[in-house]
Amino acid sequence: MSTAVTSFTPDMKHSYDEKGFLVVERLFSDEDLAGVRQQIDDLIANPDDPPEGVTVGREGDTEEGSKGTGAVRGGAFLVRFIPYFQDFARTPKLLEYVRGLLGPRVKVFRDQMLLKPPGGQAKPVHQDQSYFQVMPVNDLVTAWIALDEATLDNGCMTYVPGSHRHGIFPVGADPKRPVHHIPDTGDLDLPEPVSCPVPTGSIIFHHGCALHASANNNTDTWRKALVFHYATSDSASAHDNLNEQVSLEID
Repeated sequence: MSTAVTSFTPDMKHSYDEKGFLVVERLFSDEDLAGVRQQIDDLIANPDDPPEGVTVGREGDTEEGSKGTGAVRGGAFLVRFIPYFQDFARTPKLLEYVRGLLGPRVKVFRDQMLLKPPGGQAKPVHQDQSYFQVMPVNDLVTAWIALDEATLDNGCMTYVPGSHRHGIFPVGADPKRPVHHIPDTGDLDLPEPVSCPVPTGSIIFHHGCALHASANNNTDTWRKALVFHYATSDSASAHDNLNEQVSLEID
């Protein structure tokens, strides 16, 4: 289900519960995102000198190789350590959707910037809950915020509808990219993935168990996204160290 900006409705919750994801187009204007873009561009320009506590990842899986700004693929703890992002994560129109999906009391469990520079590689299919193990299992919602237009050519998100209803899959590993959890779906007859190209300022909300991926960036421009992993206030990860790194308590 894709929808233009509006108030959260029961139909949206029903669609999310059925498919495991909800597309909301143009929730944020260019003006809303100007400060976010500037903050992230500063991190890209200075990846070796981020604010204290913020991590910046340089995977080296781009055409430019492991050197230069083209290799910056992501980062974490922006909300935890940068007040600007704390305020943005509390944006009322964003929290209206989050609370509609999770309930009235929420927190930012973890946050990330996910970047595809020109030539950036695909992200294999995975589940967020495979990494985070937040319990109860339905109490994690990821808000994927498009800072650029996400297209079929630059690596928009793809989802397997209904896959969230199967819980957390056992995982294997890709020997070439060992940090990635590759879900073992066994003999399940799952639907084909659905691509979700979206304009700038859109948000895709997805369930923590939804299978999702993104393709290569085959363009000469960046595809940037800001990601907030929201959870219910009383939920907790099975990994104690993650509970000690919660990005932001809200309610």
